[in-house]
Amino acid sequence: MRLAVRVAATYELQDESFGCLMVEPALGGERHRVVEERLTTSPIRLCELGRDFYGNPRRQFVAPKGRFAFEFSATVEVEPNAEIPADAVEHPPQELPPEVLIYTLPSRYCESDVLSRMAQSEFGGLAPGAGQVRAIADWVREHVEYRYGTTGPTTSARATAIDRVGVCRDFAHLVIAFCRSLEIPARYVSGYALELEPPDFHGYVQVFMGGAWHAVDATFAGLRPALVPIAVGRDAADVAMMTLWTPHEVVEQSVEVRRVDA
Repeated sequence: MRLAVRVAATYELQDESFGCLMVEPALGGERHRVVEERLTTSPIRLCELGRDFYGNPRRQFVAPKGRFAFEFSATVEVEPNAEIPADAVEHPPQELPPEVLIYTLPSRYCESDVLSRMAQSEFGGLAPGAGQVRAIADWVREHVEYRYGTTGPTTSARATAIDRVGVCRDFAHLVIAFCRSLEIPARYVSGYALELEPPDFHGYVQVFMGGAWHAVDATFAGLRPALVPIAVGRDAADVAMMTLWTPHEVVEQSVEVRRVDA
């Protein structure tokens, strides 16, 4: 299918600022291909597209004091979202490549070491594999209430396990923490999701099984029809849409994802 994505935002900067913007998907991935894209910004002194430590496209810029705005739009061909194959096997840690092994370790917002006892109690008795991961996602969806505006940028998986409330970011962090507690590599993904309400950036999970990464979204009982990854990392701290190195205020932001004819 073909999607049209658009994101626009405006900021008020208190001083000239260096910034990093992560809204541009890789031009090609395992399940998507960018057909065309366009980025416009208010006047800035520097604008360079490179890659971060994890290989994600990241644009660096220097913006002057005052109003800074950008708009990104793209047409993307994407394969329909799919379940983890039932026969996907879990790999022992010693068989994981270094770039995957890092996703079995605790991180700032995914305290898998702290939540290990809970993960073992709830899911340790299940057979390893796709069914165990689905059970984790189902548990999070059934035990955590989705409530917009109830958590903040410092909310961790441990806090979500205690308070049982959050948004997609929090759901993803808890799934990741439980998976890592069971030695399942899991990473955070920021992306565009079709038919997401309210429209926004979406946070979900990818787990490594059967030699490949597979999408897991605990916020939805079925399958999101289509997901376009923007960036991956240990948790949400690695994939922030915008990072600015000076005090600032978000004036407005909007995200749109819609299906279009080929």
